[in-house]
Amino acid sequence: MSYLTDIMKKRKNIQFFKEDAPDKKVIDDILREAHDLIPHKNNFWHYKIRVYGPEHKEEKRLLAISSLGGTKKDEYKITTEEQKIKELEVKYEEWMSKGSNEYFFNAQVTAPYLLVYTHQERFLTQHQEESALYKKGFTDKIFNRWDKKKGTDWKIQAGMHGITTAYMCAEKDLYASFCICYFYNKFLPNDMKREHEKTAFMLGIGYRDDYKRYYPSFNLKALYEEIVEWKWR
Repeated sequence: MSYLTDIMKKRKNIQFFKEDAPDKKVIDDILREAHDLIPHKNNFWHYKIRVYGPEHKEEKRLLAISSLGGTKKDEYKITTEEQKIKELEVKYEEWMSKGSNEYFFNAQVTAPYLLVYTHQERFLTQHQEESALYKKGFTDKIFNRWDKKKGTDWKIQAGMHGITTAYMCAEKDLYASFCICYFYNKFLPNDMKREHEKTAFMLGIGYRDDYKRYYPSFNLKALYEEIVEWKWR
């Protein structure tokens, strides 16, 4: 077994984190190393990462409430009634204490550190625009700015950063959990999910809470043969 395989097996998506927060420098070191090591197509960075630390606990709670899943989610997702959202807050507290078969929440967004991967409209970063090649018009001749800014490359880049960061966290005995299931509602205000902002996903980082009840995935894993197709001559 290789060291890399061991790290990959160690990484798991979890729902519940301890309130104890890792040292900020540990998280910053991981992000700096990930920034230096992760490959990017054409060296474009069309995503940004906002990092919300332990001081944003209440905003994360509101975000978790908007991450509702299950058979009842649609009636809350589309509501414009503040009272319905207050009702949902009660259901969230109930679920956190004893669970439910009708609904569930992606509580991993309440992790001590939450990374929000969003779209960056700039063609190149300010630092890159200072390069001689850019000033000579090289990038304009080679690349279509509009296509690069409006395409889906940024989600691929963000995904590569996210999974690499998750493995680096596992190496340091931290858990990193992905989440993309949440909705915007004006009665659940927070800076993490903005109304008109493109968000690829969020990544919660911290220590696993082993005293919480964990729920298995509802979906079976696909078979290898269903995904990988060997082509023969």
